[in-house]
Amino acid sequence: MFDLPPPDPGIEISIASRGISKGIAQTDGPQLIGRGFVRFGDVQVGGQWKNVTSSVAEGEGAAFATWQRKLGRVQASLGVTLKFQTGVTEPTDDKALELNGSVAPKWGKLGVRVSAVYSPDDFGSAGQSLYVEGGPSYDVGKTLRVSANVGRRERDGSPDYTTLNAGVSKTLGKLTLDARYYDSAQGELGEQYDERVVVSARLAL
Repeated sequence: MFDLPPPDPGIEISIASRGISKGIAQTDGPQLIGRGFVRFGDVQVGGQWKNVTSSVAEGEGAAFATWQRKLGRVQASLGVTLKFQTGVTEPTDDKALELNGSVAPKWGKLGVRVSAVYSPDDFGSAGQSLYVEGGPSYDVGKTLRVSANVGRRERDGSPDYTTLNAGVSKTLGKLTLDARYYDSAQGELGEQYDERVVVSARLAL
C-alpha cells in the first residue's frame, strides 16, 4: 500500500518596492505576492497571485508543482507552472506553461546556483522563451547572505536580453529582507530594462 507523506501546508506573503520577473521590471510601483502551498515530502503543490503593470491585465496567477531534494551537497529542483493573467481587459494570449529546474551546490559558506525556465508559448506575442540565470552566494553569517547573478533570456517574437543583479538578504526568523541592484544590457529597449534598486520582504507562515 502506497502512503503519501503527511501534508505540510504553508503560506508566503511578499512585498517589493518594484516587481521583478526574469531580471526586468513587471510593475511601475510596489508588488504584492500571495503564495499558498502544501508539501508532501519532496513534492510541493500550490498557487500564487501577484499584481503586474500591463496594458492588457491587472494580475498574474499561477498553479505549480515542484520537486525538491538535496543530493549530497547539491540542492536540486524540477517544476511545472501554469501561468494565467487575471483582470484581462482585451483579447490576448493570457496563459503560458513553464518548465523550470535548478541545481545549487554548496561548499561551506560558498554556494553557486544555476536555474532555467522554459516556456513553449509565453504570454502575448512571445513564442518560445528560455531564461537561464546563475551566480555565486556567500553566507556572511547564519542569517546574512550576499549573492550575485547573471541571466540571459531568449524569446521568439520579443527582444532577447541579458541581466545582472547583486544584493544582500537577511533572515529574521520567518521574515527575509532583501536589498538588490538590477540592471540589463538592453536599457535602450525601455524603462523596464533600466537599472534599479529593489527592496523586498517575505514572510513565511
